[in-house]
Amino acid sequence: METNQLFLEVHSIADLCLAPIETIITLFTIKYCDSRVSINLVVTKKTRNEERSNFIDLSGFTYTVMEVDKLPRYASTCDLPNVIVNETTCVAGLCATLRQIVKSRCFETPLHYSKALLGFKDACLLACSESSIWTKFCEVDLISTLKSIHGQTSSSDTNEIPESIARFECHMSQPVRLHNLYKYTMSKKFSINGTMTGNRDKIPEHIYAEGSQITLADIIIFVCIHTFFTLHALRCELLELIPLTAKWYTRMLSSEMISESLRCLRHLESPSFENRVTSYVLPDVENHSLYKSDPKRYKPRNRIYTKQVDIDDSFALISELGISIELASEPFGSEMTLNWDEIPFEATPEGGALPETRLKRKFEQLENLCRPVMALAKIGDVVVDFCSGGGHLGILIAYLMPNCEVVLLENKEESLNRAKKRVEKLQLTNVRFYQCNLDYYKGHFDIGVSLHACGVATDLVIEHCVSRNAIFVCCPCCYGSVHDCHHIKYPRSNLFKSKIDPRSYLVLGHSADQTHDENNAKTDQGYKCMSIIDTDRKLHAEQFNYIVHLAKLVPENCTPKNHLLVGIPEIKS
Repeated sequence: METNQLFLEVHSIADLCLAPIETIITLFTIKYCDSRVSINLVVTKKTRNEERSNFIDLSGFTYTVMEVDKLPRYASTCDLPNVIVNETTCVAGLCATLRQIVKSRCFETPLHYSKALLGFKDACLLACSESSIWTKFCEVDLISTLKSIHGQTSSSDTNEIPESIARFECHMSQPVRLHNLYKYTMSKKFSINGTMTGNRDKIPEHIYAEGSQITLADIIIFVCIHTFFTLHALRCELLELIPLTAKWYTRMLSSEMISESLRCLRHLESPSFENRVTSYVLPDVENHSLYKSDPKRYKPRNRIYTKQVDIDDSFALISELGISIELASEPFGSEMTLNWDEIPFEATPEGGALPETRLKRKFEQLENLCRPVMALAKIGDVVVDFCSGGGHLGILIAYLMPNCEVVLLENKEESLNRAKKRVEKLQLTNVRFYQCNLDYYKGHFDIGVSLHACGVATDLVIEHCVSRNAIFVCCPCCYGSVHDCHHIKYPRSNLFKSKIDPRSYLVLGHSADQTHDENNAKTDQGYKCMSIIDTDRKLHAEQFNYIVHLAKLVPENCTPKNHLLVGIPEIKS
């Protein structure tokens, strides 16, 4: 297949095309970058009438139209928008897709102006939405807002400005993020008559969403804000409530490339500064930068959340449940054997260029995760290595089980590129690569595995497997990083929810990360907390008719985070 094939969802095909906001943003970005990516418009029925769709002028685009059932396999197994990069790799999710569009344009023309959209060290919107409040704001929160707003129905109505837009207004009031504050403040921008002031307290204000240049974040936010302003005719009273956003919006409009790109949205009523009777209300939101950590999350390094009295109180709540938190004597699949002498170098941790100090433990970890898969996998099964990193686990599984298809799913492009080089050297033909958040993968699979998926990622993996009635094999990590996100809430099981409040639960999660050396007084308590959190995960899966095995890896000292959860649906479809 031709490289960089882009697939976008639309609801109708005409010069004025009805489409979801993600498609509008992607096509706007293509215009801005003058991208040569091949556009495929996938006609779907609008499934949710309450979700707003938008019109875009397609007359300036070259595209191919296809029905859903004609989608290539890669494109059909991920949420739209997505890009098929080549015959083995798919990129999915709004932020990752936009980044791929920019990178492909810069590959054609290395000094192309659009490279600036990727920001400092090409890191703009690189992190996944589960770990980055900024990516979540751009990819989830704003998009949800635009899907739910429908403009004003009456001139006398009072409209509350959406919370996400109020949050952006607060963000723009905060100091801009600088990656090298000292270098910046000692530069000529802070000089007086050629003399450096050295005033490190003088931190510049926001010009654009991430600093002094337009980035992909600005593109996403601009299309959303422009649509919102258009629906409300850019009324003066509205602008007075969000002056920093209005100033940023005016600055964006002054860009020639932004104005040119807006031609595809020219069918929209031009914003007018005419005052109306309508009144607006600005909701109360946290006044903080969207770069900073979510203030609602507990901080793992903040000792206030691991005070012994709080831990003891949480233990008391657990004891009221009257359940066993004991682990099985040996991990599932321990009877299976794996001979490393018969495995080629590139399929071993050494082939993954791990440092010598980590090799022995990585060998042992991989054995523990591979054995359950070897015991449970059948010919033709699809095995997904979630949060695969450099592919240590997935590549080994692919080599050991050539009759299974293995999917390496990872958000970080650099990690996937390392895995691709190893797969190429091994000449494996049963490996596929997906660069996306795990919840964007919609394809069929039979077994999901994850080795040290951090915090909430382990629960996302288990949830994804349960929703597909698939086996899961998980070794959790970073218990102190668990936190509520847009589709995971804690505690997980109904039994725990009936007795334990979220804060008491998160106290246990933070304490579970205190698994130090065997001589440390906190170590035994840390492992007890790990057992409690994983018992909650076990009970949650059992609510969906899973048989779950919970045990420690062998040997136990191969990693401080040494639990293994193997879940098998009672009725496997």
